[in-house]
Amino acid sequence: MKFRKDKYILRFMSMSIGMIVAGILLGIFVPSFAGVGLIMAGMILSVMGVYAATKPMEYFMPDERINKNTDKAGHHAFWIMVNVVIILNLIDTFTSVSIEYNIAGLLILFIGIYSFWILGWFYNKKGDLE
Repeated sequence: MKFRKDKYILRFMSMSIGMIVAGILLGIFVPSFAGVGLIMAGMILSVMGVYAATKPMEYFMPDERINKNTDKAGHHAFWIMVNVVIILNLIDTFTSVSIEYNIAGLLILFIGIYSFWILGWFYNKKGDLE
């Protein structure tokens, strides 16, 4: 098995090793679960780095169809988020319901992320059927 050794893989692996070392140091000096989380994230990142190192660079380059679908999904996810903001402001203005903005911000964030994922999946599947 041939591994790539370019600067992108080395940077990726050095970040994962740095996260593991930071997690070990955090676990030694401050007894909390943050150190365990950093260690686990570093280990996952190192496994992803080894996987990416075994593939050629062209394997990860997106083509025109993927770029177009991602742009379309991002555009529509943005307008979904705008509509959610407008609806929340209308609810706050015309009803007696008081909307807390920190909860509304999280709601808008999650709606935007999940709509982007779902629309991206939908547009990729729609392109496969045509």
